[in-house]
Amino acid sequence: MRYPIDPSEIGKLLSQLGQMMQGAGNAPVGWSAAVNMARTNVVQAGDPSVNDSEIKEINTNVQLAQTWLNGVTTVPAASTTSKAWCRSEWIEATVSTWQKIVDPVAQRVQNSMSNSLPNIPGVDESQQEMLKPLLDALKPMSAAMFSMQISNGLAALSSEVLCLTDIGIPLGDTTTPALIPRNIKEFAKGLTINESEIIAFVALRESAASRLFSSVNWLAPTLLGAIEEYSSQINVDSNRISELMGQIDPTNPLSIQEALSGGLFEPQLNASQTAALMRTERLLALIEGWIYEVVNIAALGRLPGIAALQEAMIRRRASGGPAEKTFGALIGLELRPKLIREAAQFWNKQTLTFGTNVRDSLWNHPDLLPSIEELQDPQFFNKIQAPLDISSLDSAGIAPKEPDDQTDDGNSSSASK
Repeated sequence: MRYPIDPSEIGKLLSQLGQMMQGAGNAPVGWSAAVNMARTNVVQAGDPSVNDSEIKEINTNVQLAQTWLNGVTTVPAASTTSKAWCRSEWIEATVSTWQKIVDPVAQRVQNSMSNSLPNIPGVDESQQEMLKPLLDALKPMSAAMFSMQISNGLAALSSEVLCLTDIGIPLGDTTTPALIPRNIKEFAKGLTINESEIIAFVALRESAASRLFSSVNWLAPTLLGAIEEYSSQINVDSNRISELMGQIDPTNPLSIQEALSGGLFEPQLNASQTAALMRTERLLALIEGWIYEVVNIAALGRLPGIAALQEAMIRRRASGGPAEKTFGALIGLELRPKLIREAAQFWNKQTLTFGTNVRDSLWNHPDLLPSIEELQDPQFFNKIQAPLDISSLDSAGIAPKEPDDQTDDGNSSSASK
């Protein structure tokens, strides 16, 4: 379809694009502008600073959680303190990790758009010259669009997450548990359990995750590396881009934004991405399953609503919230474990069969952990009967504890599978 092109309309379009692109520059995403806009949005929606009472409440619950965890896991705590954040502070603390994940995707989309626009159907050679300023503005325009979507995604996620590790990946410094009191209280409104018990539960989960990520040396780099490998190889559908660009009305700036949000960023997986996705899903499930197991034991006899809380969290992690889905559409990857129950069953079997010391020593090496296929095989759990000889594997996992502090349960420290 051909559109009549009015030079005055092109000038108006470029002026509006210039306002959108302010702060983006030539980078694939204008992170400074995105963060500032996200923080502005959450502040306007209401983001009061954490008060002294909330800080004390979080610190008390985290200290209690660490005490409970000391008796049920050999994975040590890296810190005796805690952090209580408002939503803006969560954004600031996590943005550097999001940048590593999102920038490769944005760069690929930007390059694909630049290569596709000259082939817009219905635009002849004479009109190409008139559109040259638009072509020159395309990269910063793409950056501006990504910046806006990142900003909206960060603002939305900051209102949903309960703690630093809530979506399963180490988004910042995990040595110190960090909770968002306001979001926990909002989460509590949807449950019939006492708010104080819910805060204790979230503190337990975050403290367990903090121990795992800060003590298992290979875990965070391996998980983030798989995610970055996936995002860096996203293949943008050039035919789809050309099709959408052909639907743009140069006299209507809104048509550009509509086109960019109409499935432009859907990835096509290659073999390497598929493997990276499998590694990501495996680790997310095993992390979530281990947290489930140690929290379950730690809360026994202490939190009456633990069964209901665990079920609510499994459903929440498995389905994901609207904000998490927004980021999933943006980077082509939904950070949700699909085998939480199976992974929890695996860790429970390890606890019952070999004890906490042997169970936790499985984190010493990634090769000791079960594969996706094993977790999906019901017969696999019946085969967990004897410790595995790991003498040939390099030990690069859990930071050592003093011998007097370890919980052995009468078993050796060799791992099993």
